[in-house]
Amino acid sequence: MTSLRSTDGPRILEKVRVLDFTAVVAGPYCTRLMADLGADVLKIEPAEGELMRHTPPLREGTSALFSQLNAGKRSLALDLKQPAAVDLVRQLLPHYDVVVENFSPGVMARFGLDYPALSALRPDLVMCSISGFGQTGPDAHKPAFAPIVHAWSGYDSVTLGYQQDGARPLNMGLPVADNLAAVQAFGAIMAALYYRAMTGSGQYIDISMYDTLLASMQKDFQQMQYPEGRDRRYGPLATRDGFVLVVLLTPRQFDALADCIGQPQLKTDPRFATTTERLGHYSALMALIGAWCADLPTATAVSRLEQAGVPVSPYRDLSAALDDRQLAHRSMLTTIEDSAGPLTVPDSPFLFSATTAAVRPQVPRLGEHGAAVLAGELGLGDEAVARLRSAGVLAGG
Repeated sequence: MTSLRSTDGPRILEKVRVLDFTAVVAGPYCTRLMADLGADVLKIEPAEGELMRHTPPLREGTSALFSQLNAGKRSLALDLKQPAAVDLVRQLLPHYDVVVENFSPGVMARFGLDYPALSALRPDLVMCSISGFGQTGPDAHKPAFAPIVHAWSGYDSVTLGYQQDGARPLNMGLPVADNLAAVQAFGAIMAALYYRAMTGSGQYIDISMYDTLLASMQKDFQQMQYPEGRDRRYGPLATRDGFVLVVLLTPRQFDALADCIGQPQLKTDPRFATTTERLGHYSALMALIGAWCADLPTATAVSRLEQAGVPVSPYRDLSAALDDRQLAHRSMLTTIEDSAGPLTVPDSPFLFSATTAAVRPQVPRLGEHGAAVLAGELGLGDEAVARLRSAGVLAGG
């Protein structure tokens, strides 16, 4: 099969250089997307490495999670508590276009590396800060990881409201707040770079996980203000040997469903006569489908509904993605290399017609590029680099 995803050719951000002061998920995923598009991302880490280097799953002591989030970057390990390390960053700054950080609000200012300080060195700098609740306001310094933001924002309560018999909030699954903030930050940085190209001016971007998560709950936010009850729940219908998910929205899908389950009279049932009525009686409609598929094997129920043109899916394990024909067609899974060897990861989600977007296959070891960066970009010789190592300013490599 011919790949749709080339690893050769021009990349949109190949002339953009990024200083990456991020850790965990939101910041690293944002800058990983930039690296996929060709940006030169230099990750600044503490001497012990950022948190995700030590987070399972581990392969021979190497975090697969860190590798997926940070492939294609370079690594420089500095102790930013030392003035000499901060001075190195300030010397590097004029060579870079973008700074991304997700320290707690105020930390970059304490280092002397906040936007006013850095933009004085490079006026067209684009800088983005990602935090739980934003850089200012009464809750700006509230400690925040994704689970905290999920609970505080109402996201967990909204999710609970869609469960049949929810008695308590669910344990957190995916880090939705982290990933949404990463994507919002990525988009905002792209917009700021476009603005800079048009005007020559840089700017500062303040991304809050709370803001991004709240903005994503469009329907529920409006229902909170104008409550009319939940019109539908998308959830599992039991089959003989598993579960299926059915979604009905259009009149054509409803008519096909009525014929498929052998109940054509539903087409004239007043509960389902219009789209509004169907959505208002969605649970009753799902109960009818559930009664039909309860004695069918999952594969049979899915096959019959698909043939009728009804949107349906069985519930698959994530492992199914490793052998998925659609992902194979789109070349969405690829292999990178970290210190533990080859690792399968999802490739870049972008697919362009004229430029390349793909994860670069190498994962940096902690501080791997320190000496090369200081020599090549700042002109420091071996003795100067050795002195920085002996003073604990520079680590890794």
